[in-house]
Amino acid sequence: MADSIHSAASELSAIVPEVWSARTYEVLKNRLIFRGSINEDYTGDISDLGDTVNIHSIPEFAEANELAEGARNDADSVTVSNQQLVINKRVVKDFILTKKAMVQSIDKMDKLREHAAFSIMKKMDSTIISTISPSTSAPDHDIAFDSVTTLALADILEAKELLDTANVAIEGRQMRCGSAQFNDIFNITGYTSSDFVPAGSPLSSGMIGFPLAGFEMDWSNQLGNVAYLFHPSFLTLAVQEQMQTAVYDLGVDGKRATRVNCDLLYGLKQLDSSRVVKLS
Repeated sequence: MADSIHSAASELSAIVPEVWSARTYEVLKNRLIFRGSINEDYTGDISDLGDTVNIHSIPEFAEANELAEGARNDADSVTVSNQQLVINKRVVKDFILTKKAMVQSIDKMDKLREHAAFSIMKKMDSTIISTISPSTSAPDHDIAFDSVTTLALADILEAKELLDTANVAIEGRQMRCGSAQFNDIFNITGYTSSDFVPAGSPLSSGMIGFPLAGFEMDWSNQLGNVAYLFHPSFLTLAVQEQMQTAVYDLGVDGKRATRVNCDLLYGLKQLDSSRVVKLS
């Protein structure tokens, strides 16, 4: 007669406990790279009342004249221009937890709030990306990679030349690109060579901690096969109302639940299309 066994899968399955860990397995999220790399100088101007920031710009005078002795010079003038930054974007993410869920499940209110805040930041990042519109007037600032979608040193230098030609400030220039293009940088021999690296080893660490051709670099899969090279002043963002999280008891509606509303109020404006180059 064959032996009878007790297995966890069948005979003892009714008494095998399940354990729920309080530790969350983190999901993988896109890197958000634009909020911290664009101008926010006007946030202070709109932090109180109002819905519009008027931003003026004073152009250069024409080149000075060389005056002969005893001659008269005519006074010159310039026309001040104005652009408006309108605070018209409210980004929100809400969620509801029933009272029973809060009582009987592992407490994850803080983690849900964290994800709601990230959702709002992700929307801001994608809105910034969709707002970017480089100049298409000659010389065109919306250009193609020299080799399909591969980012090479020649592409970066071409973008640099366009910014140099437009007299864009060198200090603080940024490059934001997709992950494929970011990893193409490791194929730029001069950049990874120990003869040129000021500190560390990019090929060893897989990290890039110093500029290339004057551009600070970062990546995000939000961008796909696109690279933007720019000075932060090309686009400005102003937050009038920082991230707010409000918690409401829905008992007044007869619901045994709690609603959490997260929102942020801001405005976005591209100020200069010649201070940004798009590679795609």
